Amino acid sequence: MTTAEELTRQRSVDEPASSGCPFSPEIRRFTNDIVSLHSRLSFGRLPQALDGPPLYLSGDTGDGLLTVTMRESQLPARYMNGILGFRLAQYLKLGLISDELVYQEALFHEPASKPHTVENLHTVTLDANSGRIVGYIGLVCSLDDKPMPLDSPRRSRFPSESAHHVDLVSRFAAPDVSSHQVYEIKRFVRDVEMERGDQRWRVPWHLILGLGSAVVVAGDEFRLFLGDSKEHGALRHFRLIGFDPVVIENTEPKLPRSELMWPSYTQEVNAKPFVALRPEDLDSYMRVIRTGIAADSGQSERELAARLSAQRRAREPGGRGSQQTAEET
Repeated sequence: MTTAEELTRQRSVDEPASSGCPFSPEIRRFTNDIVSLHSRLSFGRLPQALDGPPLYLSGDTGDGLLTVTMRESQLPARYMNGILGFRLAQYLKLGLISDELVYQEALFHEPASKPHTVENLHTVTLDANSGRIVGYIGLVCSLDDKPMPLDSPRRSRFPSESAHHVDLVSRFAAPDVSSHQVYEIKRFVRDVEMERGDQRWRVPWHLILGLGSAVVVAGDEFRLFLGDSKEHGALRHFRLIGFDPVVIENTEPKLPRSELMWPSYTQEVNAKPFVALRPEDLDSYMRVIRTGIAADSGQSERELAARLSAQRRAREPGGRGSQQTAEET
């Protein structure tokens, strides 16, 4: 399973800052402190601290991991800040976020979003013994106060649309689909410093199972998903669980240097924007993952991927599923 840390070269905190300028001692100390702070936090009581039952709470898989999916409004502020801090620390270590802006703005977690009519979703995987976060994936909701047609010129744009300067969702416009049923996949990341072993490969699948299971239960609340990814990142994973993404080639993504994530679009190979409808049989893929990540299943990651591929082929009697791509200028 390839997550963010395989999609970019990991750097130490002594390497150049995101801007290409050497770290000043102040920036180095500040970012070191941020990373150290969040490496010590425990979230073991997160499920009990939520306002209401989570959308998903994993059962005992025997692998020492616990996964929770919840709406943003369910999270007490201290837990929300801790989750946003985990994201910040991981992306600092990966070099995908601006060290200088983090220092200049004195951030110890990513900025919290403002309340919206619809809500962001957060999925975290915890080490069950220590309570520390070892993986995260989120769904970002529309900024529209009222549900808008997908092809409306007044519809707010999602982050990937803005960064790549493309319209991803209007092609799926339909009378029964609104912008409040569209979500962007964000921050798919596993703890960069997690030791290799069975837990490490299971973390991304735990995250996908938690998010996918919540989406299945919620039904038509979640109709369309978008994001950006390199071919061996989230795109590969979501194809494995039945999504047929439309991928936009040859974009030139860029964020202004006032945006925290601008360094993520200065990579040698940039992510591609994509959009996909929720598979009608998503629950069948979740069952395959649930069985495959159980410690007593004896499955390896490669075997789990093979079973998911077989599940996809089984639904497509004509053979290999079609892969849509598109060109936009």
